[in-house]
Amino acid sequence: MRFGVCTSLDNVNILAEAGYDYIELGVGASLMPLASEEDFKKVKDKIAASALKPEAYAGFIPGELRVVGDNVNLQRLSNFVETACRRASTVGGKVIVYGSSGSRNVEEGYSPAKALDQIAAFLGVAADHAEKYGVTIAIEPLCKKECNIINTVAEGLEMAKRVNRKGVRVLADLYHVWQEREPLANIVDAGDWLAHVHIAEPVKRKYPGNDDFDFSDLFSALKQAGYDGRVSCECGFDDFERDVKVALDTLHQYV
Repeated sequence: MRFGVCTSLDNVNILAEAGYDYIELGVGASLMPLASEEDFKKVKDKIAASALKPEAYAGFIPGELRVVGDNVNLQRLSNFVETACRRASTVGGKVIVYGSSGSRNVEEGYSPAKALDQIAAFLGVAADHAEKYGVTIAIEPLCKKECNIINTVAEGLEMAKRVNRKGVRVLADLYHVWQEREPLANIVDAGDWLAHVHIAEPVKRKYPGNDDFDFSDLFSALKQAGYDGRVSCECGFDDFERDVKVALDTLHQYV
């Protein structure tokens, strides 16, 4: 497995010195899909000079660019995704995480079935661009505290299978799995559809190693699923430079 951290590019040297394999950046701040190519080039040049490559991106679709509801503009979404995937591919990006609760939360009174239809339609369009540029869109199930649709790995897997495109897979995030009391067997069931993992000590959503939480069951499930890909720490840190080292040392104990 390969380990990274969700953080800003300003921290890339700290991660490199700690021994991480990659950094996970935000789509808006780093790929800047709504900005000009000239503006993106400034960030692109910084990434090119960085010690680690941003192989993964989170924070995909902004809340004002709706995927669900009566105000969906599929062409705007398509343009946004095309730019994000194209720019990601130029700087080593492999995975873009689709959590984006603000874009997909279902308004009260709106049909959940119709919302799922819209998400599937969006992901079909996104797959066209992702596959063209060699990027994978990973559906991130989010707990009910943060989102009211696609809350479990099982539901994310169901959506990925419904879309049934090479460029669309599913993510497992231990924090959300824990919040939903979802059985880890669902991660095993995701198997070949699992494209990315987020990890945190799930009670406090802090960095691995901040207490004595045992991640054995999670890593056992990942191994049973045949997963040997990226695992990103998406969590809180108290002293970033110190804590990322603790987190990596802790994770290495399980692989």
